Amino acid sequence: EWGRGPFYWCGAGLTSGLAGVALLYGPFSVATAATAVPVTLYWWAGFSDMNQTRHTVLRNYPVLGRLRYVLESIRPEIRQYFIESELEANPISRYRRAIAYQRSKGARDSLPFGTRKDVYATGHEWANHSMYPKEVSMEDARVLIGSGSNAYSASIFNISAMSYGALSENAVRALNRAAREGDFFHNTGEGGISRYHLEEGGDIVWNVGTGYFGCRTLDGQFDPERFKETVSAPRVRMVEIKLSQGAKPAHGGILPKGKITPAIAEARGVRMDADCLSPPAHSAFSNPHEMMHFIQHLRELS
Repeated sequence: EWGRGPFYWCGAGLTSGLAGVALLYGPFSVATAATAVPVTLYWWAGFSDMNQTRHTVLRNYPVLGRLRYVLESIRPEIRQYFIESELEANPISRYRRAIAYQRSKGARDSLPFGTRKDVYATGHEWANHSMYPKEVSMEDARVLIGSGSNAYSASIFNISAMSYGALSENAVRALNRAAREGDFFHNTGEGGISRYHLEEGGDIVWNVGTGYFGCRTLDGQFDPERFKETVSAPRVRMVEIKLSQGAKPAHGGILPKGKITPAIAEARGVRMDADCLSPPAHSAFSNPHEMMHFIQHLRELS
């Protein structure tokens, strides 16, 4: 069993071996130098492990305890490449990721003669073939939102809210181009409408959250004039009010100033020399009745 005692015995054996090599080949030979390096590293690593106070494993099992942290660091790769099945990972399995990669490259994304899925498993869903299939109108895949000249025919499948800043400019461009080519909308996320959202010509749903990014004063309050200016962009089809921080309810969020680029500051209307805060609640309203008045105010401005 490994411990401090075996560490010293093993080190003594290695040192004796080094002495034997020095006697056999000479103290300044290449062989002696090549042997001295790992022996020196062994002693250095062992004494460092026993004297540090952060990891009990290393104090009790010098040198060999490092193997635990090496294996722990490559555990995800070992599981992904050697242990995990094609269908196991959550939320996106390797099987689904492979389909996305193959379709993005224009490669074949289907396999003949069956499927890897367990079609008899509880919860498996499928669509049966019909001897008399009906033609499905594309109108059934869209929903009319609003009325009058501002009504918008939205697809039932769209790009959900992901902010610029969390996504790169290239990702925003790619998503918006996909929205244009697929005829569905692209939700900006709470981070506001960046210049990259407007380059590809896809329909945009502007997500207005508690930070009022893109329609705020410098102190974080709602700015009607900035809202009116931003919402007038030609591809902005709808405005979505984000009521609170979904991932951080009652806490809000923060973007450290070190991560704020000029493009992010421009899109959000914030300063670069201060942290960007998303409060836990709206300052423009505090109850359902006030929210209805706020919505009416946004309609009038847009």
